[in-house]
Amino acid sequence: MVVTMNNAAQAATGDTVAESFLKSLSLLEQAHRRLHDVVKDDLERGGERHLTGVQALLLYEIGEGETPASTLRARGAFAGTSLSYNIKKLQEGGYLVQSRSEADKRTVHLKLTDRGHAVRERVESLFAKQATALEPTASVRPTDLTQLNKTVSRLERFWSDQIRFRL
Repeated sequence: MVVTMNNAAQAATGDTVAESFLKSLSLLEQAHRRLHDVVKDDLERGGERHLTGVQALLLYEIGEGETPASTLRARGAFAGTSLSYNIKKLQEGGYLVQSRSEADKRTVHLKLTDRGHAVRERVESLFAKQATALEPTASVRPTDLTQLNKTVSRLERFWSDQIRFRL
């Protein structure tokens, strides 16, 4: 009898695909929330108390140049949050400026101010520090992350297909 890796893994854990899937959904949601908490904690330690983790990650995603707001929405990184509300708060706080495209007045471009760049650099530094600490402190190896990335990409594609093809 040939036992596949999937059958062997199921036998070892006792989980069905449905049970593992539901556990994965919960873990992904928890990890996402914890990321916001870690970013917020790092900002507070640095004296930046006016931003949420979501807002800091938004500044990180905007990047160095000008980014259309629609690009951020299309990436889906801020689902479950009000993108327009957070952009408004970031603009009011002096972290970014927004401007309308000359070619298409419906398009809003976002650009970080010096204050926004400082936050982005802090988040970037946090991520770099964590990347070097993953293996020695959490036993997370590059191959683990490669497999995680493949699996999450497959899930995202699966869900996109569910919507696109109305499965």
